[in-house]
Formats: sequence, structure tokens, C-alpha cells
Amino acid sequence: MRKLSRNAPSRSRGSSSWPARRPARIQISLLVSIKLGGVIEDSRVCGVTVTGSARAGAAVAERAGRNLKKSVMELGGSDPFLVLEDAPLETSIDAAIFGRMFNTGQSCVSSKRIIVIGKERGKAFLDGFVQRMGALEAGNPEDPATTLGPISSERAMDLLLKQIEVAKAGGARVVLGGGRIDRPGFYIEPTVLTDIDENNPINSQELFGPVASYYVVDSEEEAIKLANATPFGLGASVFTADVEHGRRIAERIDSGMVFVNQPAWTALELPFGGSRIQDSGENCLNSASASL
Repeated sequence: MRKLSRNAPSRSRGSSSWPARRPARIQISLLVSIKLGGVIEDSRVCGVTVTGSARAGAAVAERAGRNLKKSVMELGGSDPFLVLEDAPLETSIDAAIFGRMFNTGQSCVSSKRIIVIGKERGKAFLDGFVQRMGALEAGNPEDPATTLGPISSERAMDLLLKQIEVAKAGGARVVLGGGRIDRPGFYIEPTVLTDIDENNPINSQELFGPVASYYVVDSEEEAIKLANATPFGLGASVFTADVEHGRRIAERIDSGMVFVNQPAWTALELPFGGSRIQDSGENCLNSASASL
């Protein structure tokens, strides 16, 4: 059962007909416009997942807990992308572009905070990252030549532009982009923010679009501390030439899913879930669930 966000594309609101015969174990999605408390309490529902705001997650988790139902909360992400001192530079930059810009940055597990160790490497990485981000071309998402798609809705676009302004007011520096693209549709320039201190409001927000927060630190300890300095704990990634060392660093990152030499990702065969207040539980419910 689905309760769609107001930002959901119109295509997702369509209905489909079911064949007369279908497998016994299958997840059925229903479009509903009812109060959901009764659905969660129904004895046929074994678990509930929420993708949405912290407020919605708290309300649903409370109702699920009262009825002893499994719950998984996916309430946003601010995934760190750590680049250790020995990580191959060009490979890491390419991976950072993919991790940040997949689906125009509109993914809960996209790499939203790029953290590079070492000032000289940090400068070199930023130069390459900005160059590649700036080369992305806005266009029709159905055109194979397009490398920068639109934001899901005007409301989502306006929120992201407001967040950029709030970040700037908090001391962040825009080194690329920062505005709306002058063309039909809800397009935002590929944007890179730097000089973000711990008091900047965007440290506790999710930037859901083509906006990357960029940090340079002096040591692995600083990188780990910064990676964990967020209320989100969904995904993370560590890039290094030494996979075993990368695994040791990954174990110190407070996140539900940490990848080594791979941007945070999802797959049907992998567990999905987080480890913090904003993201909790593991999405491996083996019985019928109500998915909000």
C-alpha cells in the first residue's frame, strides 16, 4: 500500500490491472486516500516502511510499535563520500560524480558530502570535480545525450534553491552553479558548496538534487568525525587503494550501509536500512508489508 508524496511524478499515480492468476507471494501496491492507522493495525499487515519526513516516520513508527509490527524508517540521507590519501584521484572523482549526480542527485543514498583528506589532494580533487560537474548538459531526460535532468517538481526545486541561499548565509561558498537554469522545466545548475563549518544549517539537512557539499580535512580521524556529524545514517562510501584499510575505516562510520570503492547503492539482493534517528531498521521484511 502506497501513500504518495505530493512530489511524486504523475506517472507513478497510474493504476495497473492484475492478471487473473498471480503468484501467491507478491507485494500488492494500492493507492489510498484514507487514514492509515487502521491499515497498520490490520492483522494481515506484518510490517510497515516509511520513506518521508521525520514527522511522518515518528507517527507511523509509534503506531507500528503499539501494534508490535516491524518498521523501517527511511527519512532522508546525507551520505558521506570519503577519499583517503591513497585513493586514485581520477577514479575517485569519476565515482563521486556518479554517486552525487545519479538521477540528478535525487536519491536517498546519493553521495551528498564529499570529504577529501589532504589540502593539496583536496584542491586537485575539487578542480577535477568542478570541471566534470560544470560539463553536465541539461536537457530532455529521454534524450540519451542529456547528462543533467530536471528536479521532480517546482516545489522541490524551490526548496533546494532556498537551501543553497541558507547555506550561503551560513558562510558557505559557492564554487559552481547555485541558481536555476533558464530553460523550460525545473532545472538547477550543478552546484558545489565549500567552506561549510559545523554551524551551517545544511549540515543537518538533505540536499535532494544536483548540489554537492565539499570538505577538505587533514586526517582520517577528522574525516570519520565529519562523516558521523549528521542526524542521518543511511549510506556512506570510502575510497582507498587499500581495501582492507578501507574496511576498517568503514566499520567506524555510523551508517547502515557503507561501501568501499563504490558509491552508496541499492540492489534487490542487498539489505537496505540505516542506523540513526533519521534512518532506522533494515528493509528485509519477508512478509506482507504496508509501504507508505
